[in-house]
Amino acid sequence: MRSGLGGAHPCELPEPEASIMRVPRWFWSGALIVTGLLVSCPSVRAQTQIAGTYRCASIKVGKRTKPCTSPPLTLFPDGSYQIWGERGTYTILGKFLVLSESKKRGPGRLQRGSKIVFEYYYQRRKYTVTFRRELSSSPGTIVV
Repeated sequence: MRSGLGGAHPCELPEPEASIMRVPRWFWSGALIVTGLLVSCPSVRAQTQIAGTYRCASIKVGKRTKPCTSPPLTLFPDGSYQIWGERGTYTILGKFLVLSESKKRGPGRLQRGSKIVFEYYYQRRKYTVTFRRELSSSPGTIVV
C-alpha cells in the first residue's frame, strides 16, 4: 500500500524547500550591520561618558610625592585627546584608557570618582600620576 505522499517511498521526507521558508540575503546583511552597531555602541557611549578635562591631582616618583605640574588631560567626545603636547585618539578597554600616541606611559586605569591613574617606569623610576575629572559647570551654577 502506498502512503499519501504521492509515489514517494514511505521513508523519504518531503523536499526541504517545501517546508522551510527561505530568508532573503538582505536580511542577513542587515542582521550583520545591526550586530556590528550593537557591539560598537558601548564604546561610543563610554567615550561620551568619560569625555572631559582631567587635572593632575598627584604625582608619585618612587616613594616620594611631588607637586604636580602636568598640564590637563583633555578627552574629547569624538575619541581624540590632548596632553603633554600629544594629540591622538583614545580607546577604552574594560577599565583601561589607552592613549594612541603615548610613548612613555602605559594604559591609564579608570577608577571610581572620575580618576585616571597612569603607572609607568621612566629612567628606572616608577611614576604614578593621578588625574581627577574637573567638574564642568554652566554659567549660573553654584557649587556648594
